[in-house]
Amino acid sequence: MNPISKLKFFLGPGMFQHTINLSILAIICWVALIQFPEWEFLGYPLWISLILVSTVVIWRAGDFFSPGAEYIQKQHKLPESVKAAVIDAIASSFPEFCVAVIAVIILGRAEVGISSIVGSALYNVLVIPAAAGLMAPTAMTINKEVVWRDNLYYLGVVVFLLVALALPFFSVPVENPEPNTQYWGMMVALLFIALYVIYVFLLHHSYKASLKNNQDSDVQESEEEDGEEEELEISSEPQAWGWIIGMMLLMGGASHVLVEAAIHLGDLAGIDAVIMGFVVIAAGTSVPDTVLSVISAKKGQYDAAISNVFGSNIFDICICLSFPILIALAMGGGPTPIVLPQIELIGSLIAATLVAFYFFRSGYELSKPESIILLGIYFLIVILSFTF
Repeated sequence: MNPISKLKFFLGPGMFQHTINLSILAIICWVALIQFPEWEFLGYPLWISLILVSTVVIWRAGDFFSPGAEYIQKQHKLPESVKAAVIDAIASSFPEFCVAVIAVIILGRAEVGISSIVGSALYNVLVIPAAAGLMAPTAMTINKEVVWRDNLYYLGVVVFLLVALALPFFSVPVENPEPNTQYWGMMVALLFIALYVIYVFLLHHSYKASLKNNQDSDVQESEEEDGEEEELEISSEPQAWGWIIGMMLLMGGASHVLVEAAIHLGDLAGIDAVIMGFVVIAAGTSVPDTVLSVISAKKGQYDAAISNVFGSNIFDICICLSFPILIALAMGGGPTPIVLPQIELIGSLIAATLVAFYFFRSGYELSKPESIILLGIYFLIVILSFTF
């Protein structure tokens, strides 16, 4: 298989030509800017093209990550609860993890990572259920346990994030601290990790209870309707790990391009990097979650479509925020400075979560009109975010 065929296989026939055209546009704009730096307007098509291309790569890499992860799960007979909390979460949330690492380690701007994770969580809790609800063949009926366990636990995690950002108790004392700056160290990181461990324990407990009641269901038929993934056949564990590691590296590289392009676009348009993280980077990294949930909704697997949203959000906040802090400490970087004047972003996320909870709890169904309302709320918050 030649390189063009491999690229077409990876991107899929539907996205191959669009991605090539966007890449060519980005190259032309880049070369023109080198020759004529005063033509700053060319930065808009350049950065927008790179944002779109990196988003497509993140999406496709997430698709190819999943078969390898599922092969490992089946080989080692991991419980479905562990698969949902760890394997599926990593598959869909690794871009957010990469963004957080890039923001903390490379850029030294942890607030960009926080805003992108908060924005991704907002996108997940409003846009993904709305997209799944609109694509579902019927009104989505949701299991009570998903609503009460996953949604409420996620709400608790968001409230803890707000408390950790607002109270000086969680800030590590440092010499010559900057004003209005929190310094997060190992304590905050370990608290977030502990919250995720508790969530995994709750999932595993529910899984064991369902086995005892003979109510477990097999939902491992994913990707039947997406012909491209069916062509990827994994026959050995080394091959599976090769795909997993390769796709993680690819998602990491694409996430770096996405972050840099979004920040440059924001600088060009006069938009703060935190807001670009909240809106643009968040949407770009949430594509894998959207695809997974829409596929599940089309098949009538409504619990999988919605639980993936909350599980992914919990993973984003607890793991994607904590591990970059630990990495920075291990590299001798000291506590991570947090400057987030747009604290209203967290408030908007809590409000959106409560709205979603209200809709999910109402008959444990999500109708198409309610899906449209969720979409409207998301776009309203995005518009308001530019005034924060």
